[in-house]
Amino acid sequence: MRVFRIASVTAILGMLLVVPGAATAAGPPTAMTGAATSIGSTSATLNGTVSPNKQSTTVSFQYGTTTGYGATAAAGTVNGNASKAVSATISGLTPSTLYHFRVTATNASGQSIGQDTTFTTTASGPPPGTKNAVGIAAVPGAVTYGRSTVISGKVTGPKGGGVQVVLQAQPYPYTTPFKPTGAVTSTGSNGHYAFTASPRIRTHYQVMAKTAPPATSAVVTVGVRYAVSLFVSSGFVNRGALVRFSGSVRPAANGRTVFIQRLSSTGVYRTVATTVLRATTSSTRSSYIKRLRVFRSAVYRVRIGAHFPYGASNSRSRRITIV
Repeated sequence: MRVFRIASVTAILGMLLVVPGAATAAGPPTAMTGAATSIGSTSATLNGTVSPNKQSTTVSFQYGTTTGYGATAAAGTVNGNASKAVSATISGLTPSTLYHFRVTATNASGQSIGQDTTFTTTASGPPPGTKNAVGIAAVPGAVTYGRSTVISGKVTGPKGGGVQVVLQAQPYPYTTPFKPTGAVTSTGSNGHYAFTASPRIRTHYQVMAKTAPPATSAVVTVGVRYAVSLFVSSGFVNRGALVRFSGSVRPAANGRTVFIQRLSSTGVYRTVATTVLRATTSSTRSSYIKRLRVFRSAVYRVRIGAHFPYGASNSRSRRITIV
């Protein structure tokens, strides 16, 4: 009887030692498909949860426009026993399209496949609620009086192509509101627009795009410099001869001083005479005349300094040669 009791106790102890080991044995993984996130027009992030069940487990996502899927995205390898969050970002999708996907997990003991889940890509273009914006630039940023600049930019946002754009101006001294210049155009399919403007004084410009709601650009300033002309009575003279320098300045700057300058041997223009602008029959033009004796061959020009809102400017150069 004593021997029987010892054997029974030994058998029970053996069973207790075996059962815990069996409870912690490795096995196939489990997998559950989650919801897609970061959904765009051509991309999305697929999510899921995988329990590796104590074995190295390879995870991937199957996806496609049907439950036949057709494409696979790797999501790496997970280990351990606790559930792990897994994800994969996919791209190259078609906008406004329903996609199916599911997570798959595989280890040495088997495979687990999550449930089918769907998401729909967004429409192409800016996200809903995005407002239009208008860019603007002026090239060149300063022009000679009577010349033109090109004001251009791009309308961006939900609707960029085929938008009517209105050019508005605010001339110096900027005390009046912006007013339409009368120039109106429509953006191209890429949202670009362009105007040609010929300001007669330093001017602020902006454009207003007739989107919903309307969008107004930033302000650009286009400077204007004087236009100066120069004529000489002769380009070939005897040494010491009198040469008449004449020309005009636009816009009118009656009473302002102009400087007759000669190019030195060092490449610097130096003032050799001055004269005063006088009125003409035109309200937009002043003129000058000055006679100088010329003793050597040289290059000449006429310059007027800046008088805000007009910038300084030089005439074209003229060469006088001693014969």
